Amino acid sequence: MSSEPDITRWTLLGHTSNADFYEIEPRVIAIVPHERSIDDERTAAESVAFQHAHWRARGTRGASIVFMDRLVDQQPGARKVYTSKPDPASITCFALVGGTVFGRAAASVFLGLARPTAPTRLFASYESAIEWVRSING
Repeated sequence: MSSEPDITRWTLLGHTSNADFYEIEPRVIAIVPHERSIDDERTAAESVAFQHAHWRARGTRGASIVFMDRLVDQQPGARKVYTSKPDPASITCFALVGGTVFGRAAASVFLGLARPTAPTRLFASYESAIEWVRSING
């Protein structure tokens, strides 16, 4: 089981200033931060806007699996965006995948300080995350 994504099997959807977005399957996207990324209010807003635009263009709701291990910092402004901006009409849930000590710590801090509008859980592996996401998506 791995926390690092195998992006070779996924379709690239696009980029923001600190992450790449991939389609894993029709109602699930992966958010893969660039190596050693910092997530702040601006990059978080870009991410949420990208997700909303993607799901609106598809005419459906969907989930995001976020790979936390590549982040080196997530600032309070980012956490504020992720708790207030995601639209439940577009986003079903967020699975945060963290296999490293820092990745798990960043995700735990986020979950400890934030109350996201969509169901959000932390996983040690992609395999566990995708299983949960599929159960939420139905």
